[in-house]
Amino acid sequence: MGELPDPQSTDSALLIADLRQELEDTNRGLIALHTELDAARRAEARLAAIVTSSDDAMISVDPAPAHLIQTWNPGARRLFGHTEQQIIGQPVDTLMPDAGLDAFRTAAEQIRCQGHAEPHESRWRRVDGSEVDVAVTASAMRDTDGTLIGFSTVARDITQRLAVQAELATARADREVQEDRDRIARDMHDLVIQRLFAGALSLQSTLGRVTDRPQVGERIQRVVDDLDDTIKVIRSTIYALGERDQDRRGSGLRSRLVEATERAVEALGFTPALRMTGLLDTDVPAEYAEHLLAVLGEALSNAARHAHATAVDVSVEVTATELRLQVADNGGGINPAVTRRSGLSNLRWRAEELGGTLTLTSNPPAGTVLGWIAPLPGNTG
Repeated sequence: MGELPDPQSTDSALLIADLRQELEDTNRGLIALHTELDAARRAEARLAAIVTSSDDAMISVDPAPAHLIQTWNPGARRLFGHTEQQIIGQPVDTLMPDAGLDAFRTAAEQIRCQGHAEPHESRWRRVDGSEVDVAVTASAMRDTDGTLIGFSTVARDITQRLAVQAELATARADREVQEDRDRIARDMHDLVIQRLFAGALSLQSTLGRVTDRPQVGERIQRVVDDLDDTIKVIRSTIYALGERDQDRRGSGLRSRLVEATERAVEALGFTPALRMTGLLDTDVPAEYAEHLLAVLGEALSNAARHAHATAVDVSVEVTATELRLQVADNGGGINPAVTRRSGLSNLRWRAEELGGTLTLTSNPPAGTVLGWIAPLPGNTG
């Protein structure tokens, strides 16, 4: 007969197998937990990087009535000037005039009652006391139980956008004035002058019938002469209106840039693409505008005479610190290694005269990119 298995040995083997399985399950659980924690850490790091690198001001405040500031990102420091040490723990009204504070409190109340608040535009205060226009988005911060623990707030500088809107509004108003002047000029020419001219002819036709009454004829002639003088005055006024409108249309840098690209059409055989960014009509000094237009004209001439391009893209941008021009073509281009052409020397001189730079680079797959940059006054240090 065979030997019976030892029950104690069998139980030990089963116990060992169970322990091994538990260890394996525990290891898998620990690995899964480690993977989950690692993913959470990476997500948290990405979120922190977004907050840190954002150009927008990102802050959080507690839900108490004073709304004490809890977090403060580098974008907030750049926009408002306060350091993190200075501002953490301060009430949010440190950043806001009365109107801005009222708007923020309204947004906070909307979040409490409705769960969200619509973005709004406001004016906030910098550390030096100056104010800046911002677009504000506030949202709820809640813990795992859904309890409101604060408000996350993003403030974006909209100074440039509002300035552009104001410039466009001024341009629209100017256009309306020009249209009114054109209408008045047409009415004066088509109605007033024609009627005066017809009245003068009618009076002149009566002179032959009053030859026997010289005093009457003299009076009629004086009226005819007065009508002729009036017609001359009106025509002079119409001409002056047209000249004034032409001066207004041609005075802005944007209009002059459009004219410069249009003048190049005949030489190029096509219309260059033109993109303009920033407050060109208000933020570019006259001297800089003249240099810019001269450089653009020379660059377009080079694209036509030397590059034999079939497409040219022109980009003009003014920022708070720089005036930039880029002219990119798809032709044979100007060899970037060639630096002694008189035209290029002139462009480089115009850049250096303003403390700027001229660059020539390739434009794959074919062509050349001319870059011209000049720092604006007060930004040359």
